[in-house]
Amino acid sequence: MPYFIGTSIVINDNAAYVHESFTGTGSTTGIGSTFTQIVPSDGAISSDYGYSVAVGSQKIVVGAQNDDDNGNISGAAYIYDLDGSNEIKITASDGAANDRFGYSVSVGNGRIVIGARRDDIGRGAAYIYDLDGNQLSKITASDGASNDLFGESVAIGNGRIVIGAFGDDIGRGAAYIYDLDGNQLSKITASDNDRFGWSVSVGSGRIVIGAHDAANSSGGAAYIFDLNGTQLSKITASDGAANDRFGWSVSVGSGRIVVGAYGGDSAYVFDLDGIQLVKIDNPEVVLQFGYSCSIADGKIVIGDYTTDNGSAYIFDYDEDSNSYWESIIDTYKY
Repeated sequence: MPYFIGTSIVINDNAAYVHESFTGTGSTTGIGSTFTQIVPSDGAISSDYGYSVAVGSQKIVVGAQNDDDNGNISGAAYIYDLDGSNEIKITASDGAANDRFGYSVSVGNGRIVIGARRDDIGRGAAYIYDLDGNQLSKITASDGASNDLFGESVAIGNGRIVIGAFGDDIGRGAAYIYDLDGNQLSKITASDNDRFGWSVSVGSGRIVIGAHDAANSSGGAAYIFDLNGTQLSKITASDGAANDRFGWSVSVGSGRIVVGAYGGDSAYVFDLDGIQLVKIDNPEVVLQFGYSCSIADGKIVIGDYTTDNGSAYIFDYDEDSNSYWESIIDTYKY
């Protein structure tokens, strides 16, 4: 059975958490050192446990979008301490079949946010919890419509919650900014790119939104906003080409922005003003390097889930694949 390592990764608290989907198990690792496997206590088969993962506020959150506690593909999420103990399973208070609760997850600022992109015939929703798994609020787009897929991506940081809805306006996409209580502050869009909101991240006083737009001649884009939703910059790859899918994954933290372009087998590092600092090319013969990415604590982790059982690669901030990389694929061939 394939593992598909690299579909979701996050780095925080000096550890990389790299999850595998489609197997019903998940795993975590310290940066280049030891690891602990996390398995859900209810052992749900085909729940997509590990499809999404987040770490922050001394908690790990793992999504299982296909869990069936509230109906087929209704979804669930699991909360753990950093050592993988003290599991809490959460489901939506109004969960229903096909909601896909747990498709996206984020944790920080003492809050947990779970996306359910198929809620209400694809309008989508997101749920806010405290760190003990108590539901605080359900949020939906103020102008939501069927197939907006609100909750496709979620992020929390700097006192903001950001929710992506890449299906808004027939696929042009949008993102919504909320405070930690779920009060909507702003809706942001991009007039010149499709799939806006496919990926979102917030940190270092910036909000970054990916718009991979495979049909675009530049291969996609990412947009930088301040915390109030004012656009500061649009960034593209210096060597972008059609079908690169630049913006498929984004991450911001510690004064850097990372954008994955898995169609071009690359990832790019920018400063907070959108100036490109380095391009990270695939260090091996891999097919979807840049499918996921995360940055924090002096490290960048880039995921690829197509080679063998999938891979994740650790880089220092200002290095590229010509100077340093450490693959952690061997750790996960258990």
